[in-house]
Amino acid sequence: MTACLGRIGCGLLLVILGAVGWHYRNEWVPKAKEIVGSVMPDGLAAGWQPLTDEGAKRALTRIQRLSGDTGPAYVNVSPADFASYVLGTGLTQLAGIDSAPEALVQDRTLFLRTRVRMDELGGGEGLGPVAQLFDETEPLMIGGQLEAVRPGLAQYRLTEVVLKDLKIPRPALLSLVERWGPAKRPEGVDKDALPVILPGYIADLRVRDDRITLYKTVQ
Repeated sequence: MTACLGRIGCGLLLVILGAVGWHYRNEWVPKAKEIVGSVMPDGLAAGWQPLTDEGAKRALTRIQRLSGDTGPAYVNVSPADFASYVLGTGLTQLAGIDSAPEALVQDRTLFLRTRVRMDELGGGEGLGPVAQLFDETEPLMIGGQLEAVRPGLAQYRLTEVVLKDLKIPRPALLSLVERWGPAKRPEGVDKDALPVILPGYIADLRVRDDRITLYKTVQ
């Protein structure tokens, strides 16, 4: 009986605390944002480009130039075209939730932004208590580093994920990586990274603000 009353008491306390927190949300939410807020590219900054099927085809056409023995040693692809291409291959789970994704490279970091439904991010299960701060759909911005792992495989290491205007804590970020990535992660991909599957003849890549350069495997 005592244990039962204890559980009821704890439950009632949580309800009361939740009600108080909601009543004073205009005071504590801005402070929480100051603590976990993030500095990401300005949404109005020049350089954002949409991800499209046409962009994916352009990237594929350029990348395939590296497949021949007499082809160039490297090719340059625009950030948006490259993101369009990999979202159709290695990042399929993320592509599935995107509504109108755009890409931008700034300081050699690839940023992606879109709007997503909270249930597609796992809701409370995926984000924990912070999920209560968001509406049904919210803007999402992702920042990460593209790195080669081995020929045919790169990774997109997420350095920051901002939902609305709040930086997602690292434990929740790792949960999102697991949710977005494939069920079977390729060996060598870091736990905070999404795999980027490339043709086997791609050995390396470099990210610059206006282009992504892919290098052919040297035989």
